[in-house]
Amino acid sequence: MKRLALLSLCLIAAAQPAEDGDKKYPLGPQLRVLAQDVKSPTYRKLVTQKMLATDLAAEWQRVATEDNPESFLAAHGGKAKVFADAELKRAYERRVQVRNDFLDLMRAGFQRYKQPAPFDRGAKAEPPGTLVKKAGTRQPLSVVMPAPGAERQWPRFRGPSGQGTTRQKLPVRWGKDGTNVVWRVPVPEEGNSSPVIWGERIFLTGASAGGKKRFVYCFDRANGKLLWSRQAPAQRPEPGVRPKNGHASATPVTDGERVVVFLGSCGLLCYDFEGKLLWKYDELRFDTTHGTGSSPVLYKDKVLLVHDQNRADSFLVALDKKSGKLLYKKPRPHAMTWSTPIVVRCGGKDELVFAGASTVKGYDPDTGKELWSLAGTTVEVIPTVVVGKGLLYSASGRNGPVLAFRPGGSGDVTGSHLAWRTVRVGPQVPSPLYLDGRLYAVNDFGIITCLDAEDGKLIWQHRLQSAFSASPIEAGGLLYLCGENGVTYVLRAGDKFEVVARNDLGSPILASPAAVENRLYVRTEKELVCIGAPRK
Repeated sequence: MKRLALLSLCLIAAAQPAEDGDKKYPLGPQLRVLAQDVKSPTYRKLVTQKMLATDLAAEWQRVATEDNPESFLAAHGGKAKVFADAELKRAYERRVQVRNDFLDLMRAGFQRYKQPAPFDRGAKAEPPGTLVKKAGTRQPLSVVMPAPGAERQWPRFRGPSGQGTTRQKLPVRWGKDGTNVVWRVPVPEEGNSSPVIWGERIFLTGASAGGKKRFVYCFDRANGKLLWSRQAPAQRPEPGVRPKNGHASATPVTDGERVVVFLGSCGLLCYDFEGKLLWKYDELRFDTTHGTGSSPVLYKDKVLLVHDQNRADSFLVALDKKSGKLLYKKPRPHAMTWSTPIVVRCGGKDELVFAGASTVKGYDPDTGKELWSLAGTTVEVIPTVVVGKGLLYSASGRNGPVLAFRPGGSGDVTGSHLAWRTVRVGPQVPSPLYLDGRLYAVNDFGIITCLDAEDGKLIWQHRLQSAFSASPIEAGGLLYLCGENGVTYVLRAGDKFEVVARNDLGSPILASPAAVENRLYVRTEKELVCIGAPRK
């Protein structure tokens, strides 16, 4: 698989954020990034040669920024007053020019598909901003861990809580020259699943080209040695798998005794820590655009998997984690969703929360009964739901909305439980990260946004020099964002955009990283890498 070539089509080498130049009337955060983009040769090439039509359909709506020519006129006394002042007039005309240049670039992108631009046919972008509502009384909210002791491990997608946060102190700087690299070892087959860790064991999955052979790997955390490899019982590969997605994109989950993996048409499989196959469940049919991607989760004695499909039946399934016996199977609407659910505890009650096409739903994890539904996501959802202080957050897009809402309730809770909704900034693939009252989201094309988690208001927005598929993690107040160009950006969390370090491993990264005992574990295109400070 020539993934490096595929990834290079998506990379954005935009210039580092520059000073606005107009200190008296500086551009707003969104408009400033827009101004940088229209001047970037690599961004222009991305739009005119690489973006899919569906990308363009969302991308052009970035033109609707909070700081726009009309809002500038209104904020400064109207057109007559603005045009009577040379500085105001110049600032206004600059905003008009940025908008016009951006729309011209979007037209060039649509011309590649021989399509007229939607805005030239009368389409209007949804006005920018955030809808803030009263969502009622909030109750204490926490994540249900997959097993006792999980808080000291990295047992599932995005860590023990599924949120990507950790109290560890990770290295800030490393490089492909070996600086702070403890070990790096080859992974026999490719995949985008993240490493999961319990004790001294690291588990990964991989698949051969075309998905005919799929594997589970166990590595020694101390030195990276491959302890065992097991090939899953063969099944006919599911059709239509996108190369970037691959046949090993779901992250395993472990409770310290067994590891459960989801390998598409090979089904759900459970191994013990020595590599013995304990059970498999392959009674499901898989056929959906791009391939599978949702990861399984553990809850009490159950393995839970939610998988939406547009060409086969969608479902929520629960299996006994010790025997693999089917406990229940519930239908879901046909859709394209690759999100991973979470289980939260609110008011003494546990709920399985899953972001799907057009709706977020809550289920009773013991029975699979649907409890509530909240509308507002896009029709394709990949990011997992994020837990904050009394609120849950769901991002979806290409450049889609972010929803903040309370769990609980019954039936359609959109009107009663939605706290706020942003118009755009939602990433398509990476999940957001909540920390200390702020919500951080990096989208696929490299724009990172910081929102106030209480009301959704924009705090800052900037562009990084990469495309992103991996979800960020946090350690010690620092954000770690692994880019598809092989560079991990370390940012300081807070109300100001600050890049602390830029670390290049020299190989593409699509999988989200893991962290245990102050060491970072990163899966690149061909390797598994352990990053840590030298032992004293």
